[in-house]
Amino acid sequence: MGSLLATVAIGLLGGCAARPGAGVATLSSTVPAASALVLPAPGTLSIVSVVQRQYTNAIEQQIALSTSASTSGQNFISIQAFGPAETVAIPAGGLAFKPVRHSAIQAEIRAYVPGGRLTISSNFVRNTYGPFGYAYGPGAGDDGCLYGWQQIRSDEADRNLLNSFGMLQIRLRVCQAGASEKELVELMYGYTITGGFSGTTWNPYGTPAAVDAEVGGGKPLRVAIEEPRRTVVSTETVEKAPVVRRVTETKPVARRAEQVVARDAIAKDVVVVPSPSGGVNTTVTATGAEGDAIVVPSPVCVTGASGSATCN
Repeated sequence: MGSLLATVAIGLLGGCAARPGAGVATLSSTVPAASALVLPAPGTLSIVSVVQRQYTNAIEQQIALSTSASTSGQNFISIQAFGPAETVAIPAGGLAFKPVRHSAIQAEIRAYVPGGRLTISSNFVRNTYGPFGYAYGPGAGDDGCLYGWQQIRSDEADRNLLNSFGMLQIRLRVCQAGASEKELVELMYGYTITGGFSGTTWNPYGTPAAVDAEVGGGKPLRVAIEEPRRTVVSTETVEKAPVVRRVTETKPVARRAEQVVARDAIAKDVVVVPSPSGGVNTTVTATGAEGDAIVVPSPVCVTGASGSATCN
């Protein structure tokens, strides 16, 4: 009898040892970037890794983004999607719902942006998913830091146990060297949610807005196009421009001076031939041209062919 009890006890111990050992409390795993439930704005920060945690009532992802700043910490965008999660052997339990409160947001800022002097903005802003909030301020060095948050949930009038019961929580933490508030807020406008739970029961967006009645019918809608301005010239409106005539008057003094200079230049090349008639002599220039010159009177005494002089 004693040996039988010992055999049974050994068998029970062997069976217990064959069962699976210890497991992790929160089933965290690294998934590919293609499995990210939310993507950053195109052309901004790249995805480094995606860590996913499985809960009984939600799926949580923390998507690490590229960081090149002096402020300590990792840039990330996170999402919590509340809905029917998969049943696992060792569940991580349920994810507690945390409403967006001012004190809770300040605690998150201190945790994810240590040493940062971020100020919560009082501006009312909204992206394609609804209203969101953000805080901006300086980080280490010349870094600009932003912490943004958004809760996507249908209106209370649309929520019940059978419709629009899902909810999404978004968080964005980013620090970037020399980044302004305007640049970083654009990240909250530009992210895209790519996943969630299917079916109307877990729809977090509520009832879709009605389509505008003017779309597909109604009055024609014309685009305001600016025509290039053209200058129209009319013969009735254009007057003739007055014609201004300039009359150049020649000064007498300048004209006489020019005549004297020209006459002196001619006199240098002129050979004076006495006129036998005592009239106006004919001048022959060095070039052989004839013209009028100054009359030179005949000499008083003229020597004849015999060598005798005859004086008038």
